[in-house]
This record gives sequence, structure tokens and C-alpha cells, in this order.
Amino acid sequence: MDRTGGRLNDRLTGDPGVPAPRVQEREAGEPEAGAQAVEARSTGEQGAGDVSPRPRPGPLMTGDLVDGRRVLGFGHRGGPRTQDAGYAADRLGDRLLLDGDEHASGPPERSADPADHPTLARAGLAPGHQLDDRHVHRASDIGPGLVASLDGLLYGPEAPGYLGHLVDRLTSDGHGVWLAGGAPRDLVAGGAPEAVRDLDATGTAPAGAFLRAVDEVLALDGDSAELPPRFSPRSLVCSVLTVHRDRRTLEYRGLGLTGLPYPATGTDLSQDAHQRDLTVNTLLYDPVRQLVLDPLGRALADLGHEAEGPGRPLRLVPPGRPDDPVTCAELLLRAAKFLIRWETRPGLETAGLRDWVLELPADLPARIDALDTGQDEWLRLATLWEAWVPGGPTAAQGESLRAFGPAASGLLDRLSTRDRRIDVAAPGGSDGPETGDAPDIHHDHAPRVRPAPTARPDRSGGV
Repeated sequence: MDRTGGRLNDRLTGDPGVPAPRVQEREAGEPEAGAQAVEARSTGEQGAGDVSPRPRPGPLMTGDLVDGRRVLGFGHRGGPRTQDAGYAADRLGDRLLLDGDEHASGPPERSADPADHPTLARAGLAPGHQLDDRHVHRASDIGPGLVASLDGLLYGPEAPGYLGHLVDRLTSDGHGVWLAGGAPRDLVAGGAPEAVRDLDATGTAPAGAFLRAVDEVLALDGDSAELPPRFSPRSLVCSVLTVHRDRRTLEYRGLGLTGLPYPATGTDLSQDAHQRDLTVNTLLYDPVRQLVLDPLGRALADLGHEAEGPGRPLRLVPPGRPDDPVTCAELLLRAAKFLIRWETRPGLETAGLRDWVLELPADLPARIDALDTGQDEWLRLATLWEAWVPGGPTAAQGESLRAFGPAASGLLDRLSTRDRRIDVAAPGGSDGPETGDAPDIHHDHAPRVRPAPTARPDRSGGV
């Protein structure tokens, strides 16, 4: 859907001259059937077996084939970034990852530009065709005013001017981009847009392609152009700030990709959802087609969307079962943060979370100690815990958390004995481990890169 030039702002204010939403028109040479399938997806009429061919002009996707090898996703080997020079590395720093690259120590020197791969076979599914239709919902069907609330975060009068143009630019490049985490979760649950702090987003664009789009959009935006985006090569998180501190900032990371000993992103919606901390944080909002995506088919139900009346249930359930002890500890602390934040919320259900915590090894702290980077990991975990729960939990909250089992009790005991004089970088509006507002808290204390975690913590606020 074309919203270039702020036309959505007009539509939100009820301008009768603005046309109704429509999907992006097909590119020259794209089969008519493909355009019809995209239109059907946007209207919810597509059958589960229909798959639209991807147009040739467009980015690489997970599942494509290059020289007969399956595309995994994208790493990054960017050079130094400056406000004037941009990226020193060729091809924006993005590196194409193929089957077998998970055994390398770092991303190969392989271009992520489709034009550099004459053997490319576009076998991977575009995100719009990865999900069962039952997991794709019109936002207008979920709740009255939901479209206006979500779109207002990107295109409304209080949104930074670059945001809507950035979505348009990424979409025109063939990428999917979605609001993730707290914004769709809280607004679907009935929260007010004013309560949403910073925005988290994800998409198919790897870090270099995203930052190139940001540079070009900000160059046209006099309000934010003097604030260059921040980028963490250790987490691949891109942060876009604004001049006005009362306006939301944007944090972006490509769809999660695990199983590699270095940070990487892909284009698979389901794989990304399985890496998030809680099922309620797996919702995505597509601002182009005004769709709410529930990749696992569980988030809306766990938010109580299918229940009637007041006191709808809110279930805290991890979508996956990570094995890495540090990832388990980080996910446990993240869940504890939400338990504290929502402790007085009617209908809060924690049985699924309790079952997962009880499955964790009782000697979880000792397993972290056994790592080569154990001391660094403890410092990082303590820093995150202090940022998420400043001053630590109250006595009653601590007792409630310890009741979840020995792993939770041991972890809290260890963190409570840490030196409270830890130099904690003051978090900005976003509160997660990969945020650019708390500069590389997640990574600067770790001398080696651990394999990407199997649970990707949400970086949002709370209901």
C-alpha cells in the first residue's frame, strides 16, 4: 500500500479524498496471478495452498538457492561507520550465509546482493506466504480503533517524520517490516498508544540494507537528520534516535536466526517467533497491509483475545526451550520482570512459565560459572536485572519468584550478592538486552561471541 508523502496522516484524520488502503501494485513483469495472490492475502481470501511466485527484482530470502546451497540468512562484516562516510565495507557490510557457514568462525566474504549470484533460484517463501491464514488477522477485526492506534505510532502527528517514509522505503525495496514486541502486544490487549514508549521493529532487511535506507530517509528529514543511527555489530541492533526526547525512538533487528557462532538474521517469521521470550511478545503488525501476524498461533489466545468479559487471561508462556544456560538465565530474568510488572493484573496465569522454570537445571548458576566467560556473563546479567528491576524486587516479590523453583531461587540469590555498585548504563526508553539506548550492555562484557540464543528477549515495555 502506497503511503508515501504522509497520506496515512490524512486518512487517519478522516480526509474523504484519500483512497481506501490497497496493496502495492505489481512490478513490471510480475505474473498477474502473483498480484492476485498478494491481493488475496491482504483481504484474507487466499487459500492455504496458494503460493505466489516472488518477483525477480527483490532481495534474497531464507530458503533460496545459490550455487545449489540453501540460503540461511545474513551476517555482517561492516567497516567503521561515520556520519559522513557511511559504511566503509562493500555491499553495506551484509554477508550472505549459506548452508555450511554455521561451522565458520565468522561471516564469509560473500555478497548479499542478488545481482552477484547468477545461479540464484528464488525457492524461499516470502513472509506473506509463510503463515497459515488462521494466523493472519485484519487488525480492524481484532478491535475497534486498533488500526488507528498502531498506524498512529508510525504515521501520526506525534511520530517522528522519518518513520512512515522508512517503512515505505523498505517496502519499495521488497522487504517486509513489522512492529514487534510491546506495541502490538499492549494495544491488542487494550492499552493506550500514549503508554507505548520506544518502538521495536523487525523485518527481512539485514542490518546494512536497513541502515542504508535510514541514511537516505534521514537525509530528507530535517527533524532527525543530524542524529545518525547507532548500530551494534555484536547484536545487529540498529537504533534511530530523534531530536525531540519526548518522541519515540526506533530499534530494529532483522528476523532472528540461530545456530551460528556469530550474530545473524534471516527472513523466517516462525523461526524468529520461537526465539522470543514469551508467546505474548510474538505478535507482529504489518503497517502496509494493516495485518496482525500471530506466527505461532498462540499470542492472541494468551493475551485473552478469545475470552469474553473483564479479567481476560494473560498467560506467561515461553515459546521455546533453550539449552544455553546464559540464555535460560536471561529469559528467566525477563519473565521475572513481567511477573513483577503485571503482578496485580487480573487473570494473570503463570502455570506454563512455572512448568518451564521447574524444568531448568537446579545448578543453573554453576553452569554459568563453568563457562569461560562466566564472570562476564554474571556482570551482564546483573546489569540487565538492575535495568529491568531497579533496586531489585521487594521481599514479597523475591519470595514469590523463588517459589518458582531452585533455578529461579539460585539465580536470584547469586544476583542479590553481586556488588550493587555495578556501573549500570542508564537505560533509555527501551529496556532489553540488545538495546542501543543502553550501549551494548548485552555484549561489551563478553570477550567471545556465544551462539545466537534460542530465546530472543523482547525489548518492549509492559501492559
